[in-house]
Amino acid sequence: MTTFSSPEFLQPGPRRPHRVVALCSEGPLERNTCATLVRAGVNLVGVVWCARRGFKARTRFLRRWAARHGAVHTAGQILGRLYDRARNGRRDRRVLARLVDEAADRATLVGAGLASVQTESYSHPDTLAAIGRLDPDIFVVHTKYIVGAKPRLLAPVAVIGGHPGVTPWYRGSYSPFWALLHGRPDMIGCTVFLLDDGIDTGPVLFQERLSIVPGEDSHVTLAWKGMQRQSALQAEAIRRLDAGECLRLRQVGVVPADSYFSLPTLTDLLRYRCRQRLVR
Repeated sequence: MTTFSSPEFLQPGPRRPHRVVALCSEGPLERNTCATLVRAGVNLVGVVWCARRGFKARTRFLRRWAARHGAVHTAGQILGRLYDRARNGRRDRRVLARLVDEAADRATLVGAGLASVQTESYSHPDTLAAIGRLDPDIFVVHTKYIVGAKPRLLAPVAVIGGHPGVTPWYRGSYSPFWALLHGRPDMIGCTVFLLDDGIDTGPVLFQERLSIVPGEDSHVTLAWKGMQRQSALQAEAIRRLDAGECLRLRQVGVVPADSYFSLPTLTDLLRYRCRQRLVR
């Protein structure tokens, strides 16, 4: 178990509206987060897109992952992902098309005239310099890549992250899957928090539970719905800070030792399928 402490309130900065920069990986939900901020009236001035493309980058990642988690476990995770996509991928894509209007989101971002920075690491010196030129007050984070201490220091007011799970009990990857596998549909939700050195361990600004739509939802669509709700809550937090409001933080006490989860293996997914009746 780990214990964290946090300040009691998040206070607005002296410059308002706050200059906001989004740190994102590339994908429809990440673009939807940025479009949500723009439509909410947040002063989003730029987006830093992180992506590691190409065969070499994927191979390096896979080697590091296998060295850390073991070759057999990694193979099980790859097979699990293939199985899940084969079983649910087509229906998940139909749900995504209802949740996200990609054309409208792209048009919103183009119309906003945002600065755009491409990188393979938020901590790269050139990326840090580019972020500094954007002069941010607040970061909004929606990315699968680590945002280290150096980039976090460039946003003096707040670094606001989100997670499609209920922290600190379900952290890491595939939180709806693990909550459902454990028989905890009450732990399906989202959390908006301030980033710290841990993974999904920061002090909490907002936390909500999500309802399940039987016949529509899979664990993947529940994660997507959590991401959409967290982006709306991130926008709300910034609007309230712009209005001069101090936001109460819920301190994170004990982080359970078994609360971090990774990608499920094929065995995990078969167990899930045998036990699960609420979702696809």
